[in-house]
Amino acid sequence: MKCLLCRQPLTQNWVLSQLVCGAPVRLPPICANCAAQFDPIDPATACPGCGRADSPTLCADCQRWQASGEPLLHHRAQFQYTPAMKALIYQFKGLGDYRLAGAFADLPRPGRAGDVLVPLPSEPGHWRERGFDPVLALFGHWGLTPLLAKADTAAPQASKTRAQRLATPQSFSRRATVAAPAHHLA
Repeated sequence: MKCLLCRQPLTQNWVLSQLVCGAPVRLPPICANCAAQFDPIDPATACPGCGRADSPTLCADCQRWQASGEPLLHHRAQFQYTPAMKALIYQFKGLGDYRLAGAFADLPRPGRAGDVLVPLPSEPGHWRERGFDPVLALFGHWGLTPLLAKADTAAPQASKTRAQRLATPQSFSRRATVAAPAHHLA
């Protein structure tokens, strides 16, 4: 097998107990060199509101959001947006390289037991262009609850500056056909 990212052969140093215990053994989807390029966000040192890395107290954005009277969303990213992550996202979403969907298959489900994980869906137009929803392809094995729908917008978020993104009208809405546990909705 080859690494999904760099296409170099995957290797693994097995210990005897792994080989004789009867459990399936398999290679990771990406090699150690590629995995090392992704910078995980440590929940212990992340903003308790938005999960931004290296902000153990509410970050300035969450403080502004809270001061405006809006509830905090408590969304979480698994990794920082590094050049390696940017390249992976471009290859996967921008070029439609669906084989990369397995790149994070070994990540454990985040959160606590009973937490509802809600994916941010793709715009319908982007879904039609790609033929898949990137978030569901990468993390659908976590048992995601699709509570949101997304309307098409004039320009993709990635093409906007931060100020433009913040000024963009909300394009997400709650899907009427899905019920969520009331204690998980703000």
